[in-house]
Amino acid sequence: EESSGINAEYGMAAKSSLEDEEKKYFEKCVHSFRFYRRHALENLHKNIKDFKALSPRHQSMLKNFMNQQADIKQCIEINFMFILHMLDDVNDIFTSEEEMHSDSDEADSLDHCNGEKHRMDVSGEGLSQGDLDRVYTTIRQFVRDWSSDGISEREKCYSPIIKAVCDRYKDPSGISILVPGAGLGRLAFEFAARGYNCEGNEFSIFMLIASNFVLNKTDSVSFELFPWATCTTNNFSHGDRIRSVTIPDIDTTQIPETAQFGMCAGDFTEVYANDSNRFHVVAASFFLDTAHNVIEYVELIYNMLKPGGHLISLGPLLYHYAGMPNQPSLEIPWEDVLSIIEQVGFVIEDIEDVNNVPYIENGLSMLSVLYKCKFFVARKPKS
Repeated sequence: EESSGINAEYGMAAKSSLEDEEKKYFEKCVHSFRFYRRHALENLHKNIKDFKALSPRHQSMLKNFMNQQADIKQCIEINFMFILHMLDDVNDIFTSEEEMHSDSDEADSLDHCNGEKHRMDVSGEGLSQGDLDRVYTTIRQFVRDWSSDGISEREKCYSPIIKAVCDRYKDPSGISILVPGAGLGRLAFEFAARGYNCEGNEFSIFMLIASNFVLNKTDSVSFELFPWATCTTNNFSHGDRIRSVTIPDIDTTQIPETAQFGMCAGDFTEVYANDSNRFHVVAASFFLDTAHNVIEYVELIYNMLKPGGHLISLGPLLYHYAGMPNQPSLEIPWEDVLSIIEQVGFVIEDIEDVNNVPYIENGLSMLSVLYKCKFFVARKPKS
């Protein structure tokens, strides 16, 4: 089919613009991205300081150390220039064309969250370690979703879901799919590229900023990233640490004109609380365990599916809120999750074990974390 070059539309649920509190958090996320360079270089300088504190004899055993740190600094600088590209026009991410014209004064007033475009250093005031961790995670998420290095991971995490949808809905015309916990949007894009109407939902502003960039701003341009440059542990070689990836690995404009494609920001349980009989498929990868209460997720998905529709899911049960103080978290084993799915009214069509599943895996690291996931297809009865 011919490419339409259409973009993924971004929006806040039931809102035309960000509320004041959301604006403040949005600005904090942008500020976190802008602090990347300074934070990464501070860590690099600490490593150099620790090296220089060694005895001359010990320093002489690491003749390439300072040259290697120079390599890493260059990688950090390239990553930061990528971040600056990503933050161009970031304030317009949830703004329609009409609003962009009518609210230009308000947009100008928000420019402080971007700061001077080429200002190299910003303060880390008000940022937590969690904010900075999300920046590094987002950079590495590009590997999983939008680089050739992520192909094997996507084969494990996305391909079973895509195949199950395509087997059951061979004609994509008019078929509506929701991808909750869409991350950087690759799974949702894969459905839209095949002609399905697809909506992604994502709670993380960090992820939404990144997915908006790769889906709407890259066109046919590619970028080089060094996702592992700041990883100081479990490296076999210096070369492994400074290897790059190119993103995106596919033309993101290749979506048929007949397909509708969008991303909706917000908490899943709030965004879709009142949706009924809306989607043919909910396609969930590494999503069910992000719930405070997985029962609420399952009931909500059942309600939003059309009669005869499917929940197709693959993932572990890591439970996102486990161990977090002041955060409710229902943490139950798979056998109970399965029982809940059936009690809510779903009919199980397929269950499979999918082993050795990575998540944002550094394939050349000494450390590997692999999940034993459950893949299942559950159908909402037609009556």
